[in-house]
This record gives sequence, structure tokens and C-alpha cells, in this order.
Amino acid sequence: MPFEDFRSIEFGICSIIDGQEIIALIPIDDSVRQSLYEMHETFYNTYLAIDGNPLLFEASEKYGQDEKLTIPLNNQNLNSLNNLYNQPNIPVSNLVLSEIANKITYYFAVFHHINGAKQIAVRRPSQFKGLLKKHNKLIQLVDDTLKVVVDDIFKLDIDFDFIIHELVIDILHPTGFTFIANIEEEILRTAADATRLLTTRIAFVNFNYLANYVGHSKAAAKLIASIKSREDLERTSMEKLIAKCQSLNVLIRVENEQIVPEDNSVIHFLQILDRREYDVDLTDDNPEIFVASSRKKIS
Repeated sequence: MPFEDFRSIEFGICSIIDGQEIIALIPIDDSVRQSLYEMHETFYNTYLAIDGNPLLFEASEKYGQDEKLTIPLNNQNLNSLNNLYNQPNIPVSNLVLSEIANKITYYFAVFHHINGAKQIAVRRPSQFKGLLKKHNKLIQLVDDTLKVVVDDIFKLDIDFDFIIHELVIDILHPTGFTFIANIEEEILRTAADATRLLTTRIAFVNFNYLANYVGHSKAAAKLIASIKSREDLERTSMEKLIAKCQSLNVLIRVENEQIVPEDNSVIHFLQILDRREYDVDLTDDNPEIFVASSRKKIS
């Protein structure tokens, strides 16, 4: 997309000051706008070069450094990013950046397209903050002489972690996205209620019993978030689920025609529902049991 297709490009930061999140714009010149545009182009050059269609982001999945992921902006666990995108008038900062460098959680660029569309590209700073504090350790060549740089230095990254559109978010760096969206805390906050709601989709599992445990476990909460996104959940077979638990030595009991996992088997039980725990029986020994930190359906 040519640089001229953007009507304007703005730059901003998010910082935590006295426990309060502050989002503000920072005035920039055309050279910085050009750099932000290049970060935008590098993002999509890398994103689109990854084979296949974008996969739906799952909190329980283990991802690599670069992935081709997407997630709807209206996801219930993305309130902060939804607020960022829909904030009508972001104030211009009067803060001295060098004094709040260690309090910056992310920086962003707002791209206003000439057709009226808006994108907000976001990055967790990897080099940005450190250079604010180390300007006296940097040198530059001036008139064939090396001199110490005495002004505050800002070094942008080569691309963004993710880019927010009106309806969806394109994610290239899942680690940065997870940190900035604070998605694990958001999932944990709503985990108990989300667990109880699953009773309407699988009546033969006692999710009400599981809700309290899930509400205090990030691992369990992320599994619930993944499980509830499954479109085939209602087709789960009680007989096959019980048989799979038995083959994987996951301890369960049946009470009032509902499956209840024992406390020390809750995570294992949820991993089965999330298609992560499985066994392989290729030798004369007992079957080997594995947990998939990342999985991709092939058929």
C-alpha cells in the first residue's frame, strides 16, 4: 500500500502512571511517519508471506515468534484494545518521555486511510525504552568525528506485533499481543462464568463443579476459552469421552448422569476436551501419553 494512501499517520504511547493507564499521542514529523509506514509494510510483507489463511488465535496454544493469526475485535476478552480503537479523541501528551520510559507498556500508530478506514498498529517496545535511558552510551558520526549523542534517543522496531481493524485484529507476534491485551488476566476474570455456560452445550459434564477451580487457574481458564470456541462441542459423545479418560488414566466419576473429574485430573480432563491430551501405542510397553502444546488439524 503506497504511503500516499494514508491521509495521516499518528504516533502514541500507553503508560502506567500511579496505577492508571494513560494513552496519549506524541507529535511527530514526516520522517517518523515514514518509519511507521515502513513498519506497517514490513508487518504485512511478513504476515502475508506465511502460508495458508490466518488461524484463529487461541490463548491455550503455544505459538512461535511469527504467526499468521486473527481474532475478532469484539472478543469479550479484548476490552482494552476495543477501547483503544474506538477512543474518539486521544489527547496529545504533555509528558517527558525520558522520565516515564520504564512505564511505557506499548506504543502505537494510527493510520487513517484516504477512503476513511482506520488501522491502529501496536508494538511492545523491545529497544524503545532501553535507548531512552542510554543516550549517553550512543555515538554518531558528525563531520568525520564520533560524538556522544546527548539528546533523548527513540529507536522504533522493525514491525508491529499486531494491527487492529474495525472488526478484526491481525496478529504477527503472539507474545506481544498476549502481553499488551493482558488476555490471560481477562480470560481468568471471566473464566468461572464461561465455564458454567458450557453446561448448556454439554449437559453430561458438570461444569458448575469445575467453575470454581477454573476461576483460580490460568491454565484451566485458557483451556476453557479454547474449548468454548469449538464448533463441534455439542457433538461430543459421553461414551467416547469416558473411554478416552480411562485410556489416558484421567480420573473421573459419574454423578447424577454427569461426568465429574477428580481435582487432580481437572487439567487433564480439559486437555482432552481441547484435543490436547492423547496416547500413542506402538510398542509392547504401555501406551505413551502426550500433551500437545500446539496442534494443527490435518483431516
